[in-house]
Amino acid sequence: MQTEYDVIVVGGGINGLAVAGYLAKAGEKVAVFELRNEVGTNCESEEVMRPGVRANLHAVGLCPQLAPTYEELELEHFGYEPCFGDWGYAYPFKDGSCVVLHNYDAEKTYNAWKAINKNDAETYRKLCNYFADHIVELTEELFYKPPNVQSFQRAAEIISRCPGMPPNWLKMTGYQLMNELFEDERIKILPLSVAIELILDPWHKGIGSLSSLMFVFMGVVWSWATTAKGGSHLLPHSLYRSALHYGVEVFQGCPVEKIIVENGEAKGVILSEDSVYPGRKIMARKAVVSDLSPVPTFLWLVGPENLPPEVVMAVQMYDNEGGGLFAPYLLTKEPLQLSAFNWTDRHIDSAVREQLYGFNIGPESVADIERYHRALALGELPDPPILYGGIWRFTAIDPTQAPPGMHTTILYTAVPYNICWWGNRRLNGPGSWDDIREEYADRVEDFVAEYAPNIKTAKIDRYVQTPLDIVRRNPSMLEGTDVGGNVLPSQFYHNRPFPGCGAPRTPIKKLYTTEVSVGRTTILMQGYITASVLAEDLGVRNQPWWNVRPLEPYIRLLQRRGLKWRMKF
Repeated sequence: MQTEYDVIVVGGGINGLAVAGYLAKAGEKVAVFELRNEVGTNCESEEVMRPGVRANLHAVGLCPQLAPTYEELELEHFGYEPCFGDWGYAYPFKDGSCVVLHNYDAEKTYNAWKAINKNDAETYRKLCNYFADHIVELTEELFYKPPNVQSFQRAAEIISRCPGMPPNWLKMTGYQLMNELFEDERIKILPLSVAIELILDPWHKGIGSLSSLMFVFMGVVWSWATTAKGGSHLLPHSLYRSALHYGVEVFQGCPVEKIIVENGEAKGVILSEDSVYPGRKIMARKAVVSDLSPVPTFLWLVGPENLPPEVVMAVQMYDNEGGGLFAPYLLTKEPLQLSAFNWTDRHIDSAVREQLYGFNIGPESVADIERYHRALALGELPDPPILYGGIWRFTAIDPTQAPPGMHTTILYTAVPYNICWWGNRRLNGPGSWDDIREEYADRVEDFVAEYAPNIKTAKIDRYVQTPLDIVRRNPSMLEGTDVGGNVLPSQFYHNRPFPGCGAPRTPIKKLYTTEVSVGRTTILMQGYITASVLAEDLGVRNQPWWNVRPLEPYIRLLQRRGLKWRMKF
C-alpha cells in the first residue's frame, strides 16, 4: 500500500468499482477501501442454504448492459456473462391471465397485450414507434448525464412531444398517467408495480408519471429480466477484475474511520483500528469518492464539525426508509409453476413457461396498490403480502446456480423497515423482524401458492432475509433501504441526496458522492455519472474509448447472439 494516491474510493460496491475503473483507465492512480472481505455488497451470491446452491441475496435483476460501462470497462472480457430468455417479465392475475413482456422485441409484447386489451396494445405500439427514435437520447439525458435542469428539460420535451401524451403529464401521479393512457387495470398495474419495485413510487407527482411511463418499456429498453451466469456476484467480480487490470489497488477488510478534511477540502482517509492496516493514513492528491449512503458519508466519515449547519440538518433529515424488502429464498425440486402458464401457453407462447425470470404479484387493481402506500406510512406489514420486489426464478435462465435437479427462487416482498403492526398485533420496530421472520415467510408462501400451487410440494429448503439483515450486512444501507434511500421530490434527480449538494460533487471540495440522481440499481448510472464529472474536473474526460451511449451495448449484445432489438414495428 502506498501512502498517497490520486483518487481514493471509499466502498467497493458496484458503483465505487466503476468509478475506480474509469479513473484508472484514464490514467489516474486509484485505491479502493472496502469494509468487508468481499467487494460488491448488495450484489452478492452466497451459499447460505447448502453447498452448490447460490443465493443472490440482494440484486437480482441485472442490467449493466444498458450502461456505457458495459463496453467501456469491458465487462464481458472480464467474466460477465448475461443470461436471459426471450420472455423475461410478467404480472399474473388470479383469474389466470397474465401481462407479459418480451425482452427485446416490442412487437412480441404488443401481440401478447392484444390478448389482454386490443386498444391498450395499440397504445403501446404508438408509444414504441415514437420513443424508438428518441429512447437513447432520453435515457442519456435522464440517467447518464449529471442531473441538472437543462437535461431534465430536454428529456421532458421529448416525452411531451409524444402523440397522445397529456400536456400536464409532469403534474400527474403515475396512477393518473396510466389511467390516461390505458384502459385495462391489468395493463396499468405492471408498470406501476415496477415503479414501486425500484422506489420510484407512483403516488408522487412527476416522479410517478415519469417512472411508470419509462417502465411501460420494460424488457425492450430496461432489460431487467437478466441474471449473470453463476449469480449476481459476477457483476462486481467483473468490475473488480477490470479495475485491477487498469491498475486500481483494492484493499478489502479495510473500513475507513474518517475522511480527512482540512480547510473545507478532502485530503485523504484514515483507516479503522479494525482494518487490516489499523489506523493507517492514506492521502489523496486529487479527490476522495464515497460510495456510501449520505449519513455514513457526511455524519460518520466527514463529521458534522466539517459541515455547514444546513448540510448537517439536510443529512439528518435524509429519508433512508424506502423499498424495504423481505426475502424468503427457496430451493425446490422443480421450477415454480404459475397457474397463469396455462393461459400463456394458449394465448402467447409456450416458451413463457420455460423462460420467465421475474414477475410481481399482489394487488389486482390500481386502487389496491394504495394498500402498500398506507402500510409504509403506518409501519404495517402488508397482509395479504405484496411481492413488489419481484419473484425471481433464477434457474429458469441459469441452471448453474443450483445443482442438477434443483431450482432457486426468491420471493421479494415489499415491506416497511420500522414495523409497528401486523394486523391487530403490535410489533416493536425493526427488532421484531427476528421474531417474526419465519412466520411471515410462511404467510408469503401461502399467498404465492394462490398463484403457483406447486410451491409447497416442490420446496426442499428455505433461507429468509429481512430488512434488518440488510442493515447488518451493509451498515451503509440504513433502515433496510435497498437503493441508497427513498426517492422523494426532495431526494430526486438534482436534489439527490439533498438540495444544494450538487452531487456527485459535495459541499466539501474534492469530495464526491455516488449517491446521485435516483435510487441505486445495476444500470451503473451512479458510477458512470460520478466518474464522468470527476474526470471532467481532473481534465482527463476526453478519452477516445469513453464515447459509448446508453442502451447501445444491449443492442450489440443481442446482435452478437443472433437476436434483433426492435422497438419500432
